[in-house]
Amino acid sequence: MMSRFYAVIAVALAGFLAQGPFGSSPARADVDRIEIFERMPFADGKTFGNVGAYERIRGRLTFTADPNAPENQTIVDLKVTPRDAQGRVSYSADFIMFKPVDPTRSNGRILYDVNNRGSMVMFSVFNNARGGNQMNSPEQAGNGFLFEQGYTLISSGWTWDITPGEGRLRADLPTAGDGGRIITGRVNGEISVTEATDSAQHIGMMSVGYPPANPEDPEAVLTVRSSALGARTAIPRSQWRFGRKQNGQMFYDPTYITLDSGFKPGAIYAVTYTAREPRVVGLGLAAIRDAVAFFRYNRADRVGAPNPIIEPKGELPKYAIAFGHSQSGRLLNAFVYGGFAADGRNRPVFDGIYAAMPGAGRGSFNYRFAQSSRHFSPDVELDYPTDSFPFSTGTSTDPITKITASTLDKAGAFVPKTFIVNGASEYWARSASLNHINVDGSADIVPDERTRVFLMTGAQHNPARGGDRGQFNVCRNPLDYRPLSRALLMHLDAWATTNRAAPRNAVPQVADNSAGTIKQYAEAFPKIPAVRLPTQLLEPPRLDFGPRFNSEGIADTVPPKVGATYAVRVPMPDENGLDMGGLRLPELEVPLGTYVGWNIQNAATGAPERLGRWDGSFFPFARTELERAANNDPRRSITERYPTRDAYVEAYSAAAVALAEKEVILAMDVNPMIERAGRFYDQVMSHSPDDESCAYLSATAGLPAPASPAASTGGSPGSAPRRP
Repeated sequence: MMSRFYAVIAVALAGFLAQGPFGSSPARADVDRIEIFERMPFADGKTFGNVGAYERIRGRLTFTADPNAPENQTIVDLKVTPRDAQGRVSYSADFIMFKPVDPTRSNGRILYDVNNRGSMVMFSVFNNARGGNQMNSPEQAGNGFLFEQGYTLISSGWTWDITPGEGRLRADLPTAGDGGRIITGRVNGEISVTEATDSAQHIGMMSVGYPPANPEDPEAVLTVRSSALGARTAIPRSQWRFGRKQNGQMFYDPTYITLDSGFKPGAIYAVTYTAREPRVVGLGLAAIRDAVAFFRYNRADRVGAPNPIIEPKGELPKYAIAFGHSQSGRLLNAFVYGGFAADGRNRPVFDGIYAAMPGAGRGSFNYRFAQSSRHFSPDVELDYPTDSFPFSTGTSTDPITKITASTLDKAGAFVPKTFIVNGASEYWARSASLNHINVDGSADIVPDERTRVFLMTGAQHNPARGGDRGQFNVCRNPLDYRPLSRALLMHLDAWATTNRAAPRNAVPQVADNSAGTIKQYAEAFPKIPAVRLPTQLLEPPRLDFGPRFNSEGIADTVPPKVGATYAVRVPMPDENGLDMGGLRLPELEVPLGTYVGWNIQNAATGAPERLGRWDGSFFPFARTELERAANNDPRRSITERYPTRDAYVEAYSAAAVALAEKEVILAMDVNPMIERAGRFYDQVMSHSPDDESCAYLSATAGLPAPASPAASTGGSPGSAPRRP
């Protein structure tokens, strides 16, 4: 009886402490309720260096948001959303956590993965793993890097607009509409196919989308054009309908459109229709803010359920770092820009942010009928408000609007230390130069001192995607940039948590001619036989969505009016065709071919000049001087550069060791990279130029698991991140 009495008192006290000072009303940034659905040993109890075993926890967080709270004022439509008796808006999000079984061995840091369309990316980037959200076997832990560092690894849902299944993390965001009022608005959809088809989806990637309020709406419009900024031709309403054709029969599916004459490869189709009941998409930003604030600062939720980080005997984390790749990197840009970097008690949410491969822009994450999955790309999805001035953390001026601004102007008093890291593909397909070159392309911009901007030279959007041509003209880029990613994470961690000096910005610049126009690029690129150079790149247009968009987040002009484009610059090539500027891996210091960030679609796609959205190219050097002369290749052959395999491996090894000494890569990665380089040499040297197959690149898709960081670099449990 006595033990039960103390248990009741403990729960009551925990609930009291979860409130504001002296038992006042609950703090605005607290989680109302945490539910644990699954708690189990991770990877069969495998131990990771000095940190030991991890456990895997899945559950749900329930939040309430006060529409009148200062930290929520930028959330579009929150004030016209149904509220509870206390005047608050309720919503929830899934979460997953990997934490050391012995919390005293933690490094005291949260590494938060802003999942990409519901799936975590940090394990594939930092651990060379392929496990995804459902990973649990020892093999799925990859090289174990993040676990051996001692991070508490967390991800949680932030968007409702993703298809369920496969363990994806979703947020249940409320629908805007006050009382009996139903909100409607015009919505854009887009279709671009690479093969002819009668039916196609008009929603974003892995998206649920907004269904039409009336599938038979005569005011719905479908247009077709040959290029993004080309003239649009309306298709008669009688010739198309919402739904999909399967085996000759029609089925109603609001995410599909069926066109009587069929969708033609290469053409761009846009549908505009009226939808109803928009979700309060901006609450996804608040969900990230308040989830991380809870895990970082609160020992229990409002009813006394404990924060799982501190069970069974742990301390709250001292620091939190965010990682986001691609869409999620843009979300982190929007997160800071929108003033979400501090919680309701004005405490920092993240100390550091690693925005990986975001390109430029802030995405579609906080406006009425926002479609989070959309993003500007060469020729496609340019009707969405994803890329707009300002682009840089350093102040610049738009010469057309005369507005002077930076992306940090609305961030508030606290700005996390931030790394913005792009590959070469982002310069071509996601206008990454706008992060550090002004919008007319005439001058460099100095990033804010709390920001570093990097180019991973020669890299495409995702690492090591060689092995097949896909829909492209040439073989895809096999460069594995993950060793750079691991080193940059360690640098960011040290900068954000110990104020250790961060690496300098490493990007192509106008000032030293390492950045230039597409015309200058074409003039400087070596005349490699049979190589077709790009004739276009993404230059984002200025879009006008009507008078209420900038002030209220409501688009009245859909599709938008299109204005002048922003000027974009790309990394200029050297005599080998390799990008100048940025961080260069040994593959570029001691090359076997030309790695570039662009790839052009093949003729079968119907758009043979259109760039890929994420893919680069690889052009191997000729193997011998005779082969080079026969093919009229201006680049020196492999044997002219390295007389033997041993000479190549020796040169590569020296370059890798030099980079490790400069802390550009970690010491743990040196030996695996050398081993991989030897295999790659063999693959290139055994590949005949008469063989158009890309299969010889397939074995380079990933590094083998490297030696234990603890064994190769030293360090102790709970210490600062280990260095090369």
